[in-house]
Amino acid sequence: MKTMTEIGVMGGTFNPMHIRELAVAQFAQEQHGLEKVIFVPNGTPPHKKTDVLDRESRFEMVEAGVKDNPFFEASRIEIDRPGITWTIDTLKQLKKKLGKTVRLNFICGEDVIDNLLRYDRRAEFLALVRLLISPRSSEDAQKALVTWRETLPEAQIELIDCPPSGISSTIVRKWIRAGKSIRYVVPAAVVEIIERKGHYKEVISAEKSEAISAAGIAVVITSFKLGPRKRTATERKNSTHGKNDSAA
Repeated sequence: MKTMTEIGVMGGTFNPMHIRELAVAQFAQEQHGLEKVIFVPNGTPPHKKTDVLDRESRFEMVEAGVKDNPFFEASRIEIDRPGITWTIDTLKQLKKKLGKTVRLNFICGEDVIDNLLRYDRRAEFLALVRLLISPRSSEDAQKALVTWRETLPEAQIELIDCPPSGISSTIVRKWIRAGKSIRYVVPAAVVEIIERKGHYKEVISAEKSEAISAAGIAVVITSFKLGPRKRTATERKNSTHGKNDSAA
């Protein structure tokens, strides 16, 4: 019997990438024996908002930010995919590419639990991954783990033991606009790109924003957009009637 290879997947807008994201990924890799962690910047998720840099610029920063870690890899899987990008589609594509001997480990924050409870494709999603969760607080983390497992008994869930941090991409952008230093908060290679290209000096309008996620998971880093829900019978019926009316 072949041993399963453990691969981490961290998705997000990375707008911009900061050290909290890298720290969570590093702790996950060490604590759960991950062969590598794949960072997946959002392409064009279903929900947009202002102040999101274009996909290529964000990918450039992620690629630069992970370059010096042999266990980290930046993926263009969503950047290059046309149309709306959903996490469930990305996981399916990675699973197909990496093979049956690989287990995907989805690195996320604890808000993912509530998102999954509302998601009607939950079983399909959870069949693709093990959840590695970085909790908001290290206090009572084990108690929280027990609760999460009871709440989602069909899920494989483990903790990432990582010190909490208030750092976020939103804070980084505010500091840039206030003229404050982001050194030691953002990877040096990413700081160089931001300063050289003048990223985030002004708020980016919704029209210029190419990507944003459905729900930001504040603690960890990751933006989480599971996938399109299944349509109800009524919705399917109405859709069919609409097409018939149009044809008439």
